[in-house]
Amino acid sequence: MHVSGARREFRPMEASVENQGKGGAEKSGSVLPSLTNSEGNLKFTLFKVLNALKHFYSFKELEERLGVSAQILWRYVSLRSVPERVTAERLLQKIEDEKLIDEAFERAIRDSEEPWQVLSSPGIMELAELKVLSTLKGDRVNIVITGPDGYSTAFGAILADALHARLCVASRSPHSRHLIVKSYKVSQDYYDTLIFPRECIQRRGRALLVSVDGDKASQISALIDVANMRQVSIAGVLAIFGSESKIRDLVKSKTGSDAKVLVLAKYCEGQEDLCSEVKKSRQES
Repeated sequence: MHVSGARREFRPMEASVENQGKGGAEKSGSVLPSLTNSEGNLKFTLFKVLNALKHFYSFKELEERLGVSAQILWRYVSLRSVPERVTAERLLQKIEDEKLIDEAFERAIRDSEEPWQVLSSPGIMELAELKVLSTLKGDRVNIVITGPDGYSTAFGAILADALHARLCVASRSPHSRHLIVKSYKVSQDYYDTLIFPRECIQRRGRALLVSVDGDKASQISALIDVANMRQVSIAGVLAIFGSESKIRDLVKSKTGSDAKVLVLAKYCEGQEDLCSEVKKSRQES
């Protein structure tokens, strides 16, 4: 089974253009702290959000939830029309009120039998980017440090570009004469090693750590140790799976400081019926 939103085709509706509905006035505590308080261009933010949501909802579904015709929404996504700023703000607020982003993450988890199906969704990557940018707004992150697996690297590359930060990827083989080497215990009989070019991790920088599996505390702990070696402060940690509270406690215990922790599949906590297949697959891998 694939992520359901990735298979759908979206076409402009032939119905006549309707009047745009008005969004609610109060924030709903969406997965994004506030879309409408973005420091950037609200019109561009709306384009990014709608472009991500189209992987999870049909335009007809979005029409019903947002009170704006599917034709208009399609024109916004395809850049055939650009909304006024007040319209963009109203729609972003409505997206928050309807919790469409939260539901999109839930759909991605629920409709996936294996972790790669969640991670390979372009919509998930786009929503993750928006979530990180909104959460770290105003925090001058200049380094993104990732684990060695491919998906951590992929997410890290997207976020480094969005944050205008340097990307430092853990490797198991040297790419420089000046290295940072950190070994960590994976299991009772197995150790793994992370290797970074020393100068990639700028001394006294500000970093975002990226790891797919937040339950692998030993790997996140090793990434924190690498940052500490270079006197780098940790602005946040992004994990795809795991417990936000456990990661937050780990960072606090090793650095003495609080960091913003973002877990995309945090819905798995206490919801075995929602994430049982994904959890089972992770345990078997």
